[in-house]
Amino acid sequence: MLGSVKRELGFGERINHERPMARHIPYLRHRSDRIIGLESGALVGVIKLNGLFFQTEDQAELNMRSAVQNTMIRSLGSSRYSVWSTLIRRQVDATLEGSFDNEFCAMLDAGYMARLREKRMFSNELYLTVVQSRPHTVLGAGETLKKALERLFGRAADQQHGQDVADLEEVIERILQDLSKYGARALGIAHRAVTEDPVAGTDKPAPLKPYSEPCEFFNSILTCGLPSRMRLPRMGIRNYIGTARLHFNRRSVMAQAATKAGDRYGAILSIKEYPPFSEPGMLDGLLKVNQEFVLTQSFTLADRPIAQERISRLQRQLGASDEAGSSVEDDIDFALDSLLNQEAVFGTHHFSLLCLARELEGLGKSVSELGACLTDKNITWLREDLNLEAAFWAQLPGNHSYVARKSMLSSGNFSGLSSMHNFAIGQSEGLHWKTPISILETNSQTPYWFNFHQRDVGHFLVTGPTGSGKTVALSFLLAQAMRVQPCPRAVFFDKDRAAEIFIRAVGGTYEVLTPGRPTGFNPLQIENDGPNRGFLLKLIKTMIGPGGRDDLSQEDEDCLERALLRLMVEPKHARTLSQFSSLLVGGSRSNANDLNARLRSWIDGDKAWLFNAAEDVLSFEGNRTFGFDMTHILSNEAMRTPALMYLYHRLDALLDGTPVMFFMDEGWRLLMDDTFSAFIVDKMKTIRRFNGIVGFGTQSAADIVRAKASRTLIEQAPTHIHFPNPRADEASYKESFGLTAKEFAFLKTTAPETRTFLIKHGTDSVIAKLDLSGMPGLIKVLSGRKANLEEFDALRAEFGDEPKNWLSRFCGSENLL
Repeated sequence: MLGSVKRELGFGERINHERPMARHIPYLRHRSDRIIGLESGALVGVIKLNGLFFQTEDQAELNMRSAVQNTMIRSLGSSRYSVWSTLIRRQVDATLEGSFDNEFCAMLDAGYMARLREKRMFSNELYLTVVQSRPHTVLGAGETLKKALERLFGRAADQQHGQDVADLEEVIERILQDLSKYGARALGIAHRAVTEDPVAGTDKPAPLKPYSEPCEFFNSILTCGLPSRMRLPRMGIRNYIGTARLHFNRRSVMAQAATKAGDRYGAILSIKEYPPFSEPGMLDGLLKVNQEFVLTQSFTLADRPIAQERISRLQRQLGASDEAGSSVEDDIDFALDSLLNQEAVFGTHHFSLLCLARELEGLGKSVSELGACLTDKNITWLREDLNLEAAFWAQLPGNHSYVARKSMLSSGNFSGLSSMHNFAIGQSEGLHWKTPISILETNSQTPYWFNFHQRDVGHFLVTGPTGSGKTVALSFLLAQAMRVQPCPRAVFFDKDRAAEIFIRAVGGTYEVLTPGRPTGFNPLQIENDGPNRGFLLKLIKTMIGPGGRDDLSQEDEDCLERALLRLMVEPKHARTLSQFSSLLVGGSRSNANDLNARLRSWIDGDKAWLFNAAEDVLSFEGNRTFGFDMTHILSNEAMRTPALMYLYHRLDALLDGTPVMFFMDEGWRLLMDDTFSAFIVDKMKTIRRFNGIVGFGTQSAADIVRAKASRTLIEQAPTHIHFPNPRADEASYKESFGLTAKEFAFLKTTAPETRTFLIKHGTDSVIAKLDLSGMPGLIKVLSGRKANLEEFDALRAEFGDEPKNWLSRFCGSENLL
């Protein structure tokens, strides 16, 4: 711009005084997909981590992981390397989109998500950046000279640069392996669909465009934590990143974004005096503070002779001072021994905590709360003023020249200060059912994206005593699952009618299997094909048990098979147990315990109510949710197993590849039965292949453990949900379910009123909370308390089965639907 033009502009004079941000940004360009080149010739690679889910890990595990980090840093082995850890805690809008066909599910979701939006929820993003500098110490002079001579005698500079990139790539791969438990992933060039740029005039999906993940990370630091997607730049990175205008004064910085909502105000805290010792997770308290921040730490390795000389000099100084013979001198001796024994390396450490607020008035509170966390760990801190701007630029990995406050620490100290701990957040993308089921709160104010599935397996187990909130939580999750498209169908095998109100509220059908009251079931009227005939033969053998197949002679088995083949060719209305019994006459030797005698109780005896209907009315057509109350037959083996076998066989009609959910309350009783246990374990494999999931609920983990198929069941269920249980037995939870001491202590000592529970999902272990306060009417629908059932029965008797006629009155709101 011409100077004469500037003078004519309203802010022309101010333009002359603007300092470009690029002067303070060291990054030039991508040297490879994952490596960034710096102006100084250094290289950086950025790793993003989910973190170590420390909340429920035993201390021994945390100590071991800290030792692994220490070893990882020691393995770098050269002052060329420095490690920068960055923790960005930002406020997020915890909301989950989804459409619901059912009015009650939509209303429940709207109310729950509205309450989540009212709360401040945060995400914690962890990054580890490895910086490979050019040799710059006395010890590195020889290497520098060697490289200069190589270039002088014809070795191309780009060959050397290529080797440097390869060396750093190798270091990155090694760190990814060491931190695999942390969910480590190297950032690089990512190809993403540009949804706002579809191919014009066609149905083709949007093309994939390259984005730079390292640039997005660097830009988040410069915008005080505000995330943004950044395309792979064609210009230099230093001129590309930095999408907010920065304003510095003596005690604070403002990042002015494109809109007011993106503005951030910040103040930086630094360490004035370090604590006397460090420990794994010593700064984990920051992960629970109700504030946004950016925490940056760096550790630049010192060559061993230099570190040894500095420690020895300090040792001599202490020996000549009043501290001689004190614990301080012992600590120095220990540090020197650690260095000489190669148990640790030493280097320079720098620390900055950028406290953030969205309004200037809130910055003081942010500084106070975050500073209190440092004080609790015996860290003496100060708020930067004259050094504020330098401290801000020093947050950028590789910006060594801006670091003003640094101290020599060991790699073990750094592992304690930067433990890379975090809370599990679940998974929100790349899911088997495309969308998360729901969002749950954690006690760190972070959202947890809940899913049943790990890859394509979605079976789950739920444990919790009466009154723990198990029924409410389970009904809530099933209601939330209705956001999946296509909408799942659900079948609930219930006990004590706990889920009846919910099932009828979503328009489902519900049947109570009561001895003496005909069910309308007739298995013999299913379609006549090979698999069905094989099932019917197995069912009849179970019915005439008690041993099923084991106590039948070959003659009896042949007789049953012949009679079944003859019956199944008859019209459906002619296929009854009475007719089947008549076909058995003369087929085997008659006696008091022959096949006819065994079958008699199912025809006109005490079991006739279950399967002797003239017409089979069981159907899974025309509805999406079904419930069967099994209370009266759960303890009756003779009735329980055949009933469940028939229901589960008929449920095959639902297995067409669309999502389907089955849940069995008090399912442990069924697993105690050898016949049904083998049947359901095999059925779970079939259900999984056809996009279905099976859940088992019980009051105690010991109930499941006692079942013969417990090991198979536990292994096939990637999701375990445990509610607090003061009577929890250690052997079942810790040995069979693999809970840690901390996880078991949570279940044993937590009051049910907290409405918290433990979720174990793959590698995730998180204490979640379901807060439905403010929705008492909806909670009544999800709960199966006796008083609620009595009120529900009275309303149904008066207004009928249609939810629109009774639900509003039941919830206490005439305008509910």
